[in-house]
Amino acid sequence: MNREITEYENRWLLRPLQGSSVTHIEWRSDVFELSMDSPFRIVAGYGAELSPRSLSPDDPDRHAITHWPTTEVERILSAPIVAAVLFKSGSLRLGFRNGWNMFVSDRHPEVPAELFFGENLLWNRSGIVDQTEYPVVQVDPWTGKPITAPPWPSRPDDLDINYDSDDIND
Repeated sequence: MNREITEYENRWLLRPLQGSSVTHIEWRSDVFELSMDSPFRIVAGYGAELSPRSLSPDDPDRHAITHWPTTEVERILSAPIVAAVLFKSGSLRLGFRNGWNMFVSDRHPEVPAELFFGENLLWNRSGIVDQTEYPVVQVDPWTGKPITAPPWPSRPDDLDINYDSDDIND
C-alpha cells in the first residue's frame, strides 16, 4: 500500500485507500456511510452518483445512488477501490475494480461528503481538514516528481501597507 497522499494543483490522490473494500453500508435517513476494511470511512448524501465505466458528468448511465435498489448498490460498491480522488473543487471520485465509479459532484454542492480516517475527519467538501499518518506530497504536474522546495513564507504581520494609497507599489 502506498502511504502517501499525492497532491496536484487541483486534486489529491488518496493512495492509501486504494485496494480497500467496502465491508458495510449503513443507510441513514439523509446520508449513507461506507465502512471499509481499512481505517477509512466515507459518509455521503443520497445525491452521490454511480456510473458504470464512464467519468463523464453527462453520461446517460450516471444516476443518483437512489436509482438502484440498496442491495444492488451494496453489490456494486463491494469491489476493491482502484482510484480515490479528492478534488479541490469539493468533488470526490471513487473508482472500483468492477468498472463502476462513485461521484460526489461539485455540480451538486448541497450533497454532503466526508472522509474519515478512524474517528478523525480527513476531508470534506472544503478540502483536507486534518493530517493523518499519511503525508501529503506535492507533485509537479509536468515531471511527476515530488516538489521538495519549502513553501513560500507567510506574509509578516508587521508589514507597513498604506491601504489608502493609489500607488500599486505602496
